[in-house]
Amino acid sequence: MDSHFRVWPAADSDRPVSLMLVTGAHLMMIAWLYSHPLQPELSLSLPTMTGVLVAPPVPEPVVAPPKPKPLPPRPRPVPRIKQAPPAEHAITLPAEPEPPPPPSAPMAAAQAEPGPAPVIPPRSDAAHLNNPAPAYPPLSRRLGEQGRVLFDVYILADGTVGEIRLKASSGFSRLDAAAREAVKRWRYVPARRGDVAIAYWYVQPVSFSLHPSQPQ
Repeated sequence: MDSHFRVWPAADSDRPVSLMLVTGAHLMMIAWLYSHPLQPELSLSLPTMTGVLVAPPVPEPVVAPPKPKPLPPRPRPVPRIKQAPPAEHAITLPAEPEPPPPPSAPMAAAQAEPGPAPVIPPRSDAAHLNNPAPAYPPLSRRLGEQGRVLFDVYILADGTVGEIRLKASSGFSRLDAAAREAVKRWRYVPARRGDVAIAYWYVQPVSFSLHPSQPQ
C-alpha cells in the first residue's frame, strides 16, 4: 500500500452500534417487503388485428340477350312508268239530235182527254151569308184614320175560316184589328173544283173609308 494512506482499525466500542444499525435496516427492509410483496407487472402487448368484413358480391341478374330485330324488308324498286305524250284535244261538234218519233195513237188520245176542272174561288158577298161589315173604331173616325187591309184567309170546305194572316196593313193598328175581328166570323161560299167543295187560300180585302163614295 502507499505510504500516504493508512487504514485505521475500527474501535471496538463502535462495532455493536454499527451491527445494530445494519441489522435494523435489514429487518425494516424485510418487513416492508413482506407487507408489500413485489408483483411484477407483466405488460403484454398483444398485436391488434384489425379486420374489415367484406360482404360477398351480389350476383348480377342474368339479362337475357335481346332478340334480334327482324331486318326491314328491302324496298322494292319502283318501276318507272313512261309517261305518254299529252294527247291533243280534239274538238268534236255535238251530233244533231234526232227528231222524236211521231206519237202513237194511244198517247194522242190521252192528250186529248180533258184536264181537271178549274177552281172557282170562294165568295163572301152572297146575300144569304149576312156577313156584317167591320165596326169602324170611334177613335179612328175622330183621328181621320182610313185605309185598306188585306188578309190571307184559309177557307175550309164547309165555308168557315180556318186561319187568317195579315197580308198588308192599312197603316193603322186599330183598323187592322177591327177588320180581323170581323173576317174571322164571316162565312163563305167555299171554293169548288167542278162540283166538289175544297179548302182554299183566299185574299180578302177590307176597306175603311170616312167617305164611302171615295174608292180605296
